[in-house]
Formats: sequence, C-alpha cells, structure tokens
Amino acid sequence: MTRSDTIVSGSFKHICQIGEKFRDEGAEVVYAIGGDGEAIDKLRESGFKVHALTDLKREVSPFSDLFSLLKLVWLVISENPQVCSWHTAKIGALGRMAAMLTFKRSYYVPHGVPFVNTPENKGYKKYQLIEKMLSILPSKIIGVCEFDKNEYLRIGVPDKKLLVIRNGMLGKDNDTWQLTEKPVHFITAARFEDQKDYVTLAAACHQLLAEKKPFTLSIYGDGQYEEQVKARFADFPEGMIEFCGVVDNFAEKLAEADVFILSSFWEGLPRSIIEAMACKKAVVTSDVGGCSELIIEQKSGYLVPIRNAQVMAQSMREYIDDKQKIIDHGLAAYDLYLAKYSLPVMLNNYAEEYGVMNKKQGS
Repeated sequence: MTRSDTIVSGSFKHICQIGEKFRDEGAEVVYAIGGDGEAIDKLRESGFKVHALTDLKREVSPFSDLFSLLKLVWLVISENPQVCSWHTAKIGALGRMAAMLTFKRSYYVPHGVPFVNTPENKGYKKYQLIEKMLSILPSKIIGVCEFDKNEYLRIGVPDKKLLVIRNGMLGKDNDTWQLTEKPVHFITAARFEDQKDYVTLAAACHQLLAEKKPFTLSIYGDGQYEEQVKARFADFPEGMIEFCGVVDNFAEKLAEADVFILSSFWEGLPRSIIEAMACKKAVVTSDVGGCSELIIEQKSGYLVPIRNAQVMAQSMREYIDDKQKIIDHGLAAYDLYLAKYSLPVMLNNYAEEYGVMNKKQGS
C-alpha cells in the first residue's frame, strides 16, 4: 500500500482483513508500505512482518520512484512470494513493474479507479495515461465493483486482465438501538481529503438548519483539510455537529447512529457504506463510482447527484420527517449486504483467486 499515515482508510482495513484471512489459511504474509506511519505500527503489533518504504511518495518523483522500484525488486527477490498483491495507485504501478521484472504472479487492487474524470481529481489524466501504459504488464487488475471494471475497459485494458471481487465488511448488531423522539442521528466517516465532498454535506446541513429540522451529525475522520472542514460547520448550534476524530471501533459508533451519509466526488465500492449496511443502517450517498450498486433507491437509501446539496438535504429530510423509513431502509440494506457483501464471501474469493485456501505456505 502506498501510504501508512492513517489507519482509517478503507484500503488499510482491506489489507488487514486479507492478511488475517491468508494467515489463518496457513500463508505467510509480508507487507510493504510507503512511509513510516501508524499503519505500519499497527500491522507489526498484529504480528506481521512489514517493510517500510520510506522513500515512496504519493506524488510523482522520478528519483524516489526509481529508488522505490529498485527496493521493491529487491524485496520481491529476497522474500520470494508465490503471489504479489499491490493496493492503491502509486505502489500499484511500481509493484506491477517489480513483479514483471522478477517473474512473479501479481495483482493490482486500485481501491477506486484513480483516473475518474472529475474536476476534483486533478491527476486523472496522468493516471489514465499510466494505466494505459501499464496494461501491457501481465498483472491482473481486481476491481471492487462493476464500475471499476467498466472504467478500465473504457481506456482499453483487455477484459482478460480484469476481474471483480466485491468489497465485504463486518457489521455490529446493536440490540439496544431503537427509534426515539431525539433528533435523527446522522453519521459519516470520510477523510478530509480532495476525494470527499464536505462542501455539499455542509450546504445540505445548512439547508436543514434554516428549516429548523432537528438532527445531529457525527463526523469521523482525519486529513489535511481538517481545519477547513471544521470551519464549514462552525456556525451550527453546540452539539448539533460533532467532530470525533479516528476510532478503532467505528462499527460500534455506526450501530448507535440512525443513518449513514457519504458525500464524495469519486469512489470505488465504499467499504464504509457496506459496513453501514451490515449494521442495518439506511444510507444517503453521492451517486459516484460503484455506490449505485449498493443502494436500492428509496428502499435502502438515497442516491444524490454529485455536488447537489438540495437533493442531499431532501434525502436527509426524508428520514427526519418519517423515522419509520430509518428502520425499513436499514433492514433492506442488511438483506442486500447478506446477499452480496458479507466479509467471509469477499475473503474466500480473494483466498481462492490467490491460491492460498488451506495452504501451509505462501506470501
């Protein structure tokens, strides 16, 4: 994985769950992660061997990129894995080259197509060109939704190199949760980065505030734009908007809330939404990436056109004005989760594809 500065990202949760599954199946799992942050510490505390690629940077940097590529080649030779799995864009590019140079079977999991054409994704043209060039490499690309696969087909990547393994998550059932006369409690978990659209979410909340609609919103996350995001909610009454930072037990927080909300400019198949579905929560989300694959419109939640604060406010208003929908939509979301997006299904699919089911060795 490219970055180690956070443990809240969906991609980090993903590699943790995959690693635990593979280790349970008897495989030896070794990680290589950019930087020297808390994600590395957490993996090492869990008993995994981790190589810190301290020179790997998210931005293009010819010297550090070349050095990181050489280090990856050395790591692959020295660890001699049966299969390599590269997660997120930057290390996905360098890792696929390293695997080709060392003749190793390799997979790339982008966790959201890096070349989605949206103004907020400033590097999409660069990543589109890179992905076209890298499509000549033998590595397979695993999309987490049909949207991912279709985007790669659109830029000319051969179908034979693409497969889809849907994300899966565990939830947490809260038998004590029930509707009350208290304001509807919305909850979100999204990093304060370019990808997430807190501008639209703040505007929607301001509309509801102007209408005197009763609600609260808990915001979980961290990132470079934290102060700017907080400033957009600074004029709300005390206790209406709460910034909660990063927690290890977000599923427990989800289980206590009423409705999950995600405002974003681009996504793959958001693990945060799947986690909410697993917790029997109704969902309001931007209609980007694979989000439409997770929502049964007006039955398990609402899809909001990108940057449309008015529709987002209306979707939130539906739950404020008719609380029974919170229960009905949450149950429908849970049924869809059980059918397609449970964690055991995802983990077994990866283990079978990588060839580590019931193996006593591997990497």
